[in-house]
Amino acid sequence: MTARGISVTSRSRDGSEGDRARPASAGRHAAGADRERNNFNMLRLIAASLVILSHGVELPTGLAARDWMLQATGRSFAWYGVNIFFVISGYLVYLSWQRRPSLAAFVWARFLRIMPGLFCMLVVSVLILGAAFSSLAFFDFLTHPQTRIYFFGSLSIVFVKYELPGVFTHNPLSAVNGSLWTLRYEILCYAGVALMGIAHLLADKRKSAWILTFCIAVEVCILVGFELIGLDRDGSRLGMLYELARLGMCFHLGGLYARFDERIRLRLDVLAGAVVATVLSIGTPLFVPVANITIAYAAFWFALVPSGRWIAWMRNAPDYSYGTYIYAFPVQQALIAAIPGVSPVTVILGGLGVTLLFAALSWHLVERPMLQLKNAPFLAMRRKMPAGP
Repeated sequence: MTARGISVTSRSRDGSEGDRARPASAGRHAAGADRERNNFNMLRLIAASLVILSHGVELPTGLAARDWMLQATGRSFAWYGVNIFFVISGYLVYLSWQRRPSLAAFVWARFLRIMPGLFCMLVVSVLILGAAFSSLAFFDFLTHPQTRIYFFGSLSIVFVKYELPGVFTHNPLSAVNGSLWTLRYEILCYAGVALMGIAHLLADKRKSAWILTFCIAVEVCILVGFELIGLDRDGSRLGMLYELARLGMCFHLGGLYARFDERIRLRLDVLAGAVVATVLSIGTPLFVPVANITIAYAAFWFALVPSGRWIAWMRNAPDYSYGTYIYAFPVQQALIAAIPGVSPVTVILGGLGVTLLFAALSWHLVERPMLQLKNAPFLAMRRKMPAGP
């Protein structure tokens, strides 16, 4: 759930930069879609910071210490941050298809948003970490089979690998970039939108709303079923199904808001009630679905309701969220390797500062230039091609 009523121009981690959605007559909520009138930039930065906060506590201790949100609710700050990303992604990606219902344009936009930044991050991290932190000689590191496996596995998104030869071997955890696992679920969500789009299931607003509601209902059943039966949520194929249901629910809640944004009012008292319901559901099988709904509602309330100078300055700021997300983990691991006994506070604050530097370079040198290719000439040529004899 995100913006209500006006036209949507926003840039997101999921590639919906510049999406326009609704005429001004749709109401004040569509105004949230207008990049100069919404707070998505700030919300995405908060989500990325929540991930850095969790990892800053966990990585120096090898998961022996966890952040206080996990202790209070059973889910870490990173869990909430990733869910926020998927809610925003679902909203903007569904609007992207609605604005331009073309499979080629949709795939191209998603590719430009994800792959160039990911490729450059992998190149930079392999070179820097191999030169500065590997116990192997640099040439041996570059030619080691595990280096190729890490690079191409992570680049594939589906078969992500987490270790480089000789890198972070003395850290409490040896993973180089433990944040990349979420990208496969995002790609699966994109694929779902594309399949519904080419099947003409998104053209009719009511039909698409019913389909999204059905998807959410199935995901709720999976999430509650896992809790009731006590199935393993970690490291197995069943665990992957659980994560797909959890993140898919967030994504589809965002898509559902895109369908009904003019009907759903964003009110602080409703948000407060949702938070209370979430707190009351802690420790029950209903917690994750209730928390997902609350996170979605809170995300759209924050993105569309608050205004004033205290937050308006972020509305035209560059979007460093994707770069922050994909660089933070290796940066924090490097701090732990470089400073023996480093405190979680240093890993959090120092990690955020250094990560923002890499994220800025990624945005200005890679992501933004690539996104300017979104309206590539070959897409226009496809539209002009004759259908056939």
